[in-house]
Amino acid sequence: MAKRRFSLINNEHHVARRCGYQTIERDALTNQVVGLFPSVMSLRIDKKESYLSVNKLEHHEGTKFEQLKAVVAIHREKMPGKLSLRSGVAILKTGRISEIGETYGRHLKVTFTPYKDDPSYSRISGLPLDNSDVNLIGSLADEAYQDFMLLADIDAVP
Repeated sequence: MAKRRFSLINNEHHVARRCGYQTIERDALTNQVVGLFPSVMSLRIDKKESYLSVNKLEHHEGTKFEQLKAVVAIHREKMPGKLSLRSGVAILKTGRISEIGETYGRHLKVTFTPYKDDPSYSRISGLPLDNSDVNLIGSLADEAYQDFMLLADIDAVP
């Protein structure tokens, strides 16, 4: 088997982070999305994660919506019938991830690590393994919310 290639993603490029329904903050009265909970950018300690899974947006061709649709299609293929239209995708600029990390004394790396069944697969590494830096994680979640879309909205774009 050929060795996988790992490469750092250019600071001008973007990654998409799938956001499960439970990580999306909603207004109690209107049910409108008002933010993302920090858990969206937290490692799953019970699974002993050492990095966050993301997808390199620019790996896919086309407009932003076409790229998002390609990422969502990969996730749907990997988890048939399990993606709620009330879940979403957040887009983060790679350079911004690094800047936020530096603000909190962390060297965060965004690496392109494709798989055969997920050709845009990438990872964010350098986060505290115990999620102890709540300010870092909260800042990443706030940044993720700046460019966030529900799957229902992504699907609605022709």
